Amino acid sequence: MPDDDAEAEDLLADDPQPAPAREAAPEWLVNFRRSEFRRGFYVSGEGYGVVFSDRTSEVLVVSCDNLSSAREDTLDRLPWGYGFVAKNGWSQLGIMTFDADWFRNDGLLGYMQELAQSGFFRRFRKVVMTGTSMGGYAACAFASLAPGCTVIAFSPQSTLKKDLVPWESRFPSGRRADWSGAFADGAAESVDAERVFLVYDPGFAPDLQHVERFTAPNVVRLPARYSGHKSALFLRRAGLLSSVVRSTVEGHMSEAEFFRIYRGGRSLPWYLHAVQARLVEGKRHKLLPRFAAAVRKLGNEPIARSAEAKAVEAGVMAPRPRPAAPRPAVPRPSAPRPAAPRPTAAGPAPQGPAGEKPAPQNAPLGPHQQRLLAAQGRVPEQPAPEFRPAPPPPEPPPEPEAWADLYHTDPGLPPLQPAGDLPWQLAQRARRQGSWG
Repeated sequence: MPDDDAEAEDLLADDPQPAPAREAAPEWLVNFRRSEFRRGFYVSGEGYGVVFSDRTSEVLVVSCDNLSSAREDTLDRLPWGYGFVAKNGWSQLGIMTFDADWFRNDGLLGYMQELAQSGFFRRFRKVVMTGTSMGGYAACAFASLAPGCTVIAFSPQSTLKKDLVPWESRFPSGRRADWSGAFADGAAESVDAERVFLVYDPGFAPDLQHVERFTAPNVVRLPARYSGHKSALFLRRAGLLSSVVRSTVEGHMSEAEFFRIYRGGRSLPWYLHAVQARLVEGKRHKLLPRFAAAVRKLGNEPIARSAEAKAVEAGVMAPRPRPAAPRPAVPRPSAPRPAAPRPTAAGPAPQGPAGEKPAPQNAPLGPHQQRLLAAQGRVPEQPAPEFRPAPPPPEPPPEPEAWADLYHTDPGLPPLQPAGDLPWQLAQRARRQGSWG
């Protein structure tokens, strides 16, 4: 029987075309196989997919894709916020759409209704619906499936139904969808939620108009100023998105809490550029110098200079004087040092210029100088050697009696015995006798 594996290897070796690279499995599928949380399911329909990861019965996060995710054509695609939810150990129902249809898929809407009727959402102590832009609309619209849930939607649309929002001119693919069925108005579908937190930029008129359609008492507006339509992306760039979502899931979110968190993003270049743009667009040029000074304190010199340039263009600020360029240091010419006087055989070396130490008189010549003068036929005159008397010889050591006298004259030592030999005399006598007796 032939070896199938060997035949396969031979075929691959003879095939001139390289085998296509295998796409990695999505993380949620890998976790079903290898993580400690191996329970869940995946439902695939025409144009949509639903992934459920069962990690706990305490918290279920229902995440809805945004438009950017819907346009991803990869097999390893993840539900929105999958990594963050998994890191916190929460269960997740990830609703993914493969078309830019604002979740207006009849198959998806029917499946979500069946899921709610089966009691799926009642299994969890707390349900949180979340998403951004298109996903923010879906989070509000599906809130009616889990009464008492919490919604946190970033820059959401309330609907794209033309008779409800005739002023909306964005998102042509979404406006072309069928808005005649259920869940068509997020503002109406979210009235039974416990809290509906809407994160938006109040200075961005299109999003503000959608937020103003949410009038129920459970709505809490969280203004993310100068973030534009991409409030979730702004919070992520500032490192604040996880804090906002975690605070919402844990039940701590409020207007004051959001403002405390949001202050951490005011030094982001995105934020500073947006503030400058609003000042220029609003003809509030007089505030540009103060804005530039505040930005400079934050350490962002490029944006500070840009704001000052705008202020100068508007005539509300004089140009800043340019600092004078430092002059290069010019070295001062120094007088050349005179050459050291060369020794001669005729006599003493000449004196140096004023202020310099004169050359020593009758200085002995070194070996090199002596050889140089000898080569020239001149005999150097050597100074007579200085006579130094020999040092006196050292004094001899005192006799033993002298040592004894010194010993007797020291008041701090005991006196010698008047009779008998000294110890060194005893030792000398013992050595002569050959014993220490």
